[in-house]
Amino acid sequence: MKTTHSTIWKILSLTMVLVFTLTACATPTPQVVEKTVVVTQEVEKVVEKTVEVEKIVEVTPVPPSKYSEAPQLAEMVAAGSLPSVEERLPENPIVVLPVDSVGKYGGTWHRAWRGIKDFHCYGRIVYETILRWPRNPDDPVQPGLAEKWEWSDEGKTLTLYLREGLKWSDGHPFTVDDITFWWDNIENDPKITAAVHSEWVVQGKPMEMEKVDDLTIKLKFAAPNGLAETVGLAFHGNQWPLGFERFGFFAPRHYLEQFHPTYNKDATYEIFEAKAWEYNPERPGMTPWTITDWAEGADHMTATRNPYYWKVDVEGNQLPYIDEVYFYLVEDVAAVNTLGLQGKLDMQHRGMELSNYTLFLENAEAGDYKVFLWDRAEASGLTFFPNQSYKDPKYRELIQNLLFRQALSLSIDRELINDIVFLGQGVPQTISVVKDSALYQPDIANYFGEFDPDKAKALLDEMGLPVGGDGFRTFADGSPIELIVETSYTSGSLLDGITLVAENWKAVGLNTKVETMSRDVYWPRAGANEVMIGTWTTDRGLVPMIDPIYQFPFDDRSWMGPAFGIWYKSAGKDGEAPPAAIKELMDLYDAYRGSIDPAEQLKLAKDLVRKTTMGLMVIETVGMSPAPTIVKNNFHNVQEYHSSDWIIMTPGTMDPCHFWIEQE
Repeated sequence: MKTTHSTIWKILSLTMVLVFTLTACATPTPQVVEKTVVVTQEVEKVVEKTVEVEKIVEVTPVPPSKYSEAPQLAEMVAAGSLPSVEERLPENPIVVLPVDSVGKYGGTWHRAWRGIKDFHCYGRIVYETILRWPRNPDDPVQPGLAEKWEWSDEGKTLTLYLREGLKWSDGHPFTVDDITFWWDNIENDPKITAAVHSEWVVQGKPMEMEKVDDLTIKLKFAAPNGLAETVGLAFHGNQWPLGFERFGFFAPRHYLEQFHPTYNKDATYEIFEAKAWEYNPERPGMTPWTITDWAEGADHMTATRNPYYWKVDVEGNQLPYIDEVYFYLVEDVAAVNTLGLQGKLDMQHRGMELSNYTLFLENAEAGDYKVFLWDRAEASGLTFFPNQSYKDPKYRELIQNLLFRQALSLSIDRELINDIVFLGQGVPQTISVVKDSALYQPDIANYFGEFDPDKAKALLDEMGLPVGGDGFRTFADGSPIELIVETSYTSGSLLDGITLVAENWKAVGLNTKVETMSRDVYWPRAGANEVMIGTWTTDRGLVPMIDPIYQFPFDDRSWMGPAFGIWYKSAGKDGEAPPAAIKELMDLYDAYRGSIDPAEQLKLAKDLVRKTTMGLMVIETVGMSPAPTIVKNNFHNVQEYHSSDWIIMTPGTMDPCHFWIEQE
């Protein structure tokens, strides 16, 4: 439960009901920004998890005795242009349990979309993978296109069993050949994929695939692979490519083979990429809707029901319920919010801004919608990254000193940041995960997160950093300390929060400057180890081990030590070797990824989060601030409470295929 202090929120009574049901660019000159901004906290949850290993994992719901279908499809069956629903469904379709109710067919789901680079506006509502994330984040990975899977050979072999009778949206069978085609001709073709994705490489050796039959495949590794189920199959295990993101696990061989240069001497890689592209309306898919209407210059995009979709509801109705999804093409986030305020969006979370929350409420009746607040899985919505691999040796030594990072943290007025930046709706904290994560540990939720400038000064004194005549601290040799914070936030409340922190640090004697620049300038600088203190958010707070860039220097995106991250990612070939404390974190993650025992993985991951948090690898401020979700009053089966995260493909874990629109 959150406590709010801003007057604007005192007049609002908000109730959040927990609903979890499931089985089944130019280079601008950096500017120096100095301005002063001048007004809270709570959360607790302990999660226990019991799991089993070395077993076949499967869900076997009782299939309905009879199947039904959408009226439009029934008409096509009657006309002889489409096989019966029984012939189109697999032998064991997934039975989707409703969030609220069994639905009815029909309607168009209207969404706002910012063009092809806004892929997740489409991709997250068609989240369909080999294995899948659960609705309840405490549950293990669930079956997907594979109805069961089995580890053997002491964790070095993973056998996948596909559902019998799966079909692509054009009616062609989905088989193991679609997986081997991806592996042989996409993932292992250097003209398409620069290097095999890391989740398929163990001890420097890429996995090997063995086709057992059309529905069974073995994935073989040099050693146990603890990332295969989660990173490989639940996160990346979708159809290739996922929009602009170059991961996947299968592709329609029967369609794409003709365009691949290996099989057609007249084909080119440019043609292959165009045909494999998600926005190609001809490309078959395994999703509830497939794109059927899109071309450059259009003002909208449409995705239409897949007649061969492989899931049903508890009464045997083939999903999806909704006929089609219509995407308004808009220019920016402001336009997305405008359509929401006008009541033109049926259900949308993506792009909705908390700053518009009161406006959404004021217009809810006229727009015939309700507003849910979903917590974002951000451990911190505004985070500082003191760079422990910074190239200047004096600042590197300073930043690597834990006392210094503790002083930085104690100097920050997090409750003021919560009120100014997050409208009092966030949670001041320093832990690197969110409360809904299985890794959350309440005893360190706000470790060294209290606002205590006097204690911060005492720590700086203990380090031997004297205060000079100008009131700012110096190194022991008398040379001035000047902290430089760089950011790609060039305006708005987040920049206000950054300048507030700069004032907090100045107040304890640390002269601090803020330099703003465009994102295309800032990101390369941060990744190249050129930024002393970086800024961003720390998302990935629900399942952080999937991409642990905020837990330790994992790669060049880990701005708490990008040179160390490059060293880790390159197995010591590039970058710089880290100090012992950071190497310990890397070793913990290596142990995590080398285990297929979920209980052991949980223990290792919690230990890593604990050490990261207590080591203040990053300086968190306020996390778990919510974002609005617009839901029309006639739009059903959307959870009122949810932790939103792109890694679990929000709202994909809610099974958008069973969202339904009540017709007048």
